[in-house]
Amino acid sequence: MPLIKSMVSSKSNEWATPMKLFNYLNAMFCFNLDPCSTYENKKCNKYFTQKDDGLNQEWSLNGSGRSVFINPPYGGHTADWIKKAIHETKEHHCVCVMLIVSSTDRSYWHEYIDKFADEIWFLRGRIKFNESKSTAPFASAIIVFRPLTSRRIISFIDIRKEHQ
Repeated sequence: MPLIKSMVSSKSNEWATPMKLFNYLNAMFCFNLDPCSTYENKKCNKYFTQKDDGLNQEWSLNGSGRSVFINPPYGGHTADWIKKAIHETKEHHCVCVMLIVSSTDRSYWHEYIDKFADEIWFLRGRIKFNESKSTAPFASAIIVFRPLTSRRIISFIDIRKEHQ
């Protein structure tokens, strides 16, 4: 699996979202929880690290996760984060926005994203994650899950100039 190997070739499989991209999304969604971060790359005041195990936390506890930004660790557990986002959206009425690899051949795209995502934004260009000197070796997408809606919007966003 050369793609997976290249994705996790850094010290960690938790890659920091570029601030310009996060700020662009945050202006629309006003995030208040980052459930899969490190202390160093957290994007919200409320966050969970690997030690906190964001997959097993309730994201909406005390209203702290009503708008959730999710850049899951790369390397094989993306489907678990997608299922968790769907659960939190349906059960706790959170808005969940995910930054993931745009690998539409993965089964989770067909089993979860196709059936439950309200919006899919395919990003033109590749993201330059903060730890890297060059762009990622893969395309990315933003997936939006909203409670009580079914908008099914697919968009293409050009990030090459504005959001890197």
